[in-house]
Formats: sequence, structure tokens, C-alpha cells
Amino acid sequence: MRPIISLISDFGLREYFVGAMKGAILSINPDLDIIDISHQVSSHDILEAAFTLRCAYSAFPPRTIHLVVVDPGVGSKRRPLIVATENYYFVGPDNGVFSLIYESESVGRVISITAEHYFRRPVSQTFHGRDVFGPVAAWLSRGIEMAKFGEEIKDYVKLTPPKLKKTADRVVQGMVLHIDKFGNLITNIAATEMEKIGRPGKFTVGGKEVPRVVNNYAEGNPGEPFAVIGSAGFYEIGVQKNSAAKLMQVQRGAEVLVHLA
Repeated sequence: MRPIISLISDFGLREYFVGAMKGAILSINPDLDIIDISHQVSSHDILEAAFTLRCAYSAFPPRTIHLVVVDPGVGSKRRPLIVATENYYFVGPDNGVFSLIYESESVGRVISITAEHYFRRPVSQTFHGRDVFGPVAAWLSRGIEMAKFGEEIKDYVKLTPPKLKKTADRVVQGMVLHIDKFGNLITNIAATEMEKIGRPGKFTVGGKEVPRVVNNYAEGNPGEPFAVIGSAGFYEIGVQKNSAAKLMQVQRGAEVLVHLA
């Protein structure tokens, strides 16, 4: 099977950055598939990048290399990493962007990349996606052993994602973790977690009531917000053919309360 490298970045599609990074990768290994997950992550938004990766990585075949370049500390002393789990590799900066992977996967090894002969020359202090991360992912896809890239570390940066809290009798508190392009409010409330706690009756988001929990978007009443389990396994608040974010005037980080049935 041809190696696969997936890409997540905040580069956008207007500039040359994505194309140059792909060119650097293909210069080292032209015999691979590069799959774009997203280049529209909000600028410098590490949490959004972590969430995007969490939602997409497991859809790929085993041994896929997931390359994530959302790197506001580029050029600083932050370390470049390779993370190995049972089925996947992850390449990117040590800034917490892999925090949700550390929670959802069993991590085998984390390597701090120090072997500079695998980098593209000269190394720009503002574009490590092209000059460091892309080339490392490409060499990794050619079968170079992880240990040759650097030393194993244990003190990698791990952000603490917001957890569910039981705030009162039969009420669980979460938050809006992401707002997608359709205006759906993606919460941090995983369906698997709620199975252990209880069955949701209704939601309150940013102080506004969401009266119904439905099985799919077609079951929603026009103009009325509803809760549904989304494709990534998290409850989300939507409105049929409309933006829940605009209708409810809710932003990312808003409090979500789940009232158990």
C-alpha cells in the first residue's frame, strides 16, 4: 500500500504555503498519497487544530502519518515531534496540538526531532511546515526508523481539554468546543460519556433552551434548535437548514448544560 500523509494547517488556500509544503514532501518521496484534511483552521488556533485532528485521524488506514502545522511558536525553542501510537504516526510542533490524541490513543513513543540532516536546507525560521515537518514526515514515510530522528521524551506539552462537570442533581455541564461552517455548535459532550451518566432530556446552550434531542437533522423542526449526535461522536446543536450559532447568538466556549431525562 502506498504511504499516506494527511495534512492539517492554518495556512489557508490563498498563499503558496500548502503547495510548497507538498512540494517539499514529494521531493523526498514522490510515491505517496497526500490527503488534505483542512487548511482552514483559524490562525494560530491550537485547540481547533487538535479538535480537527481528533475528529478525522481514525478514518484513515493504519500507518497513516498525520502532519499538523498550526505553529504560532515557529522559530522558537518549541520542539518538533513525532508521536507514535498503535496505528498511526503524528508529526508537528510540541505545543499541545496532539493533546486529544494523547487522551484517545495509547501512545507508544514521542520523539523530539533533533536530526537536522533530515530537514530541507536552508531552514526558514518562519516556515517549518516546508523545511522541517514536511521533510520529516516524508522520510518517515520512506521507512526511516523513529529513533534516527531524535531522542524519546516524556515531558511533551499536553493541554488539559475541558471536562464534563456534574453541577447539580441530574445536570451536566460542558461547553461549545467548535462551530463548523454550517453554524452547528459542536460540544465537548461525547455520546460515550453520556451513556455512563444518563440519557439527555434537553440542552441549554449559552442560557438558551434546546428542547429536543433528535436522531438526525431531518427530524428537526424548521427554525428550532435541536441536539443530535454528530459524526465525530459528540453532541452538537443544529437548526435545520440554518445556523444555530447565528440563530442562538452563541460563540465557541459557551456553556452547555445537559438536563438528564
